[in-house]
Amino acid sequence: QVKATVVEHFKGPKIIVFKYKPRVRYRRKKGHRQHYTRIKVDSIQVK
Repeated sequence: QVKATVVEHFKGPKIIVFKYKPRVRYRRKKGHRQHYTRIKVDSIQVK
């Protein structure tokens, strides 16, 4: 059994997603930031 508490919610660094297809003038640029949750483990018990 593991008991933990949530410390914070935050976003990671921005990642640029770039889609490209040659010869057809297709370009898409989009940013993405992943959501993360930081936790603090309070106790670990073995049953």
